[in-house]
Amino acid sequence: MSLLFVGHKVVLTNRIQLNQADWRGTILVQPDEIKCQGDYFQFTGADANKHHLQVSGYLKSAAEKKRLEKINRPIQLAVNGQLQTIDQPGNLNQFNYRTYCYSKGITNLLGKTTIIGWQEYKATNPLTWVLNWLHILRNNMRKYCEQLPKLMKTYALSLLIGFKDEEFSEDMEGVTTLGLLHLFSLSGLHVFYFCWLLRRLFLRMYITKETTSLLLLLLLPAFLVIGGGSGSLFRSIMMAELGMLGTKLGRQRVQLNVWSVTLLVNLMFDPYVILSMGGQLSYLLSFLLIFIGNYSSFKRAWVLNIASLPIILFHTYQWHLLTSFANFLIIPIFSNFVMPLVILSAATYWFIPQLTKVLNLGLSLFHYLVTALSHVPGQIVFGKLSLEFTVILLVVSLGWIAFPRLKKYFTFTLITCYLGGFIWIHFPLHGEVTFVDVGQGDSIMIRTPFNRSVTVIDTGGKVGFLKPDWAQGPPKRHLPPVLNYLHSLGIARINTLCLSHQDADHVGDSGVLLSKMTVEQVVIPKGMENSRGFQSKVQPFLGRAKVTPVLAGQKIKNLPLEIVHPFVAGKGENHDSLTLWGKLGSDTFIFSGDLDQAGEKDIIATYPNLQATIAKLGHHGSKTASAEEYLKQIHVKIGVISAGKNNHYGHPNPETLTTLKKLDIQSLSTIEEGMISYRFTNRGFTNWRFVRRNYEKDPIH
Repeated sequence: MSLLFVGHKVVLTNRIQLNQADWRGTILVQPDEIKCQGDYFQFTGADANKHHLQVSGYLKSAAEKKRLEKINRPIQLAVNGQLQTIDQPGNLNQFNYRTYCYSKGITNLLGKTTIIGWQEYKATNPLTWVLNWLHILRNNMRKYCEQLPKLMKTYALSLLIGFKDEEFSEDMEGVTTLGLLHLFSLSGLHVFYFCWLLRRLFLRMYITKETTSLLLLLLLPAFLVIGGGSGSLFRSIMMAELGMLGTKLGRQRVQLNVWSVTLLVNLMFDPYVILSMGGQLSYLLSFLLIFIGNYSSFKRAWVLNIASLPIILFHTYQWHLLTSFANFLIIPIFSNFVMPLVILSAATYWFIPQLTKVLNLGLSLFHYLVTALSHVPGQIVFGKLSLEFTVILLVVSLGWIAFPRLKKYFTFTLITCYLGGFIWIHFPLHGEVTFVDVGQGDSIMIRTPFNRSVTVIDTGGKVGFLKPDWAQGPPKRHLPPVLNYLHSLGIARINTLCLSHQDADHVGDSGVLLSKMTVEQVVIPKGMENSRGFQSKVQPFLGRAKVTPVLAGQKIKNLPLEIVHPFVAGKGENHDSLTLWGKLGSDTFIFSGDLDQAGEKDIIATYPNLQATIAKLGHHGSKTASAEEYLKQIHVKIGVISAGKNNHYGHPNPETLTTLKKLDIQSLSTIEEGMISYRFTNRGFTNWRFVRRNYEKDPIH
């Protein structure tokens, strides 16, 4: 038995060895929590024991999807599915979805869910009735905003009710690049507009100021529910409530005390808020505004950007040179033009839709300005800062703000720290071979010491299946895990991208990687350039990258590996897989894509003296690859398998594992280990690093 602290709840758990278990029960779901994307549904709800679960599954028919989308009241769904733990991230420096879920009070996932039946939920007390009504209102507002023109819809959903769908990530790419995403997280600006609108409304109704303040004290918590309940919104509302309450009680309003009490209360209900970038920036910047409120708008924007930079780099690894300028330029436009425009558009669309179309043009101009600024060169891929170094930068930055008489000393220290950190990240003493956990697929990153060369072999990707029209949702924005890892290492340029063959689980994400990174050359097996997979998934995104089709024996500049397969031009299929061999550190490696046993035997027949102590096993550990005589002849000591957890193909195959055991070859799998990294130096030092070596596998429920 053990205790798990989640939010303000302590959950008693039984530790078992299973990673998933069948589960059947009833889930209480609010209507604004239900999301349908094609034939996939997802919602968060509470079971009979008040445990919060995130539930997901696939719909069986268009009729079932229609019924789910029409739900507009709190409902109890009878479901069965597989109870799963929330895994730790599979890759180093990846977004920690487990921590995010814990911050929402979600302790488990329920996957492969089937909905058996449902019935409307009836409130048992006044508070529950009020909360249900607010969720119903939020859901109705969401459906109303979804009728607006496309761009206006995206702005209204995020700015009015804190709802961000798949289109938000695509439409707001420029906003993200310039570091303006905080404008779309409901916080102080949105609370100000909420209070201002209510005050104007109550003034028209001839309600006194004292009564208005009392009504605002009661209505602001309602906005917390309608706005989605984010940490930044909680902070803003709590500070506004305490400020008004202090005035109401006739006490002096002390902002620092209000800020401190708000933080303590927030930590009581959500201790994870301080671990998120949004929570850290929200409390840091609101703290600074208490002391620099009398600064000019330009100086205030500059100071806030200096203070927030260490936190931004710690979480996102990159920063745009125009971020400070963009904040200074865009924030006044956003506050005085965009917010009123969105509110007016949403308020009048139901009876003057023509006005919304006109207002949407004005919003388009603003959006075009932000997008144009984001395309100006200046994006710096700095790399991930260590926690200790982030704290040092933050302390020095605050010293720069707090002690103006010592500003030149703090400025010199700050510049020295950033420059030293940049050099340390960008010119490492070690090289590495990293097998990225991309699920069911392959992606390998190889860099030599001091970043002399960076090579990526395959990118991973999702395999698509034909579906009926009702089951086809909007395309999901998917960033390949290798891209995030490269950015965390401060890498913005790939010397060579090697694509083993045309299958989607190897090249499906190559288009995104080519769009987001500077790639000098793309190496493919000869003949693959004529395949449909290459022409649809790779060719449209090549830009200035040079494509080089190759056969065994060809030499490629800036590629620290030799090509040992294919021997003849093919069609980019499994048996044509590009196979690479090379010495890295004190070990030799072979990377064989999805090469089958026939191809492996061709390699050892052509290169009888070839040896590789570490092999990326072909075809994710399938029995079609990893021939016993091949592994034996090249003297493999460690076999790495890149495959997805609970994949449909049964990889790795038991026959392959039996062969490895027979030959006394150690097996390493991304399923169990997550990202697998082999580090080496020019002096022969080597070590291994595994991301999931100690992660907990049992459900928490």
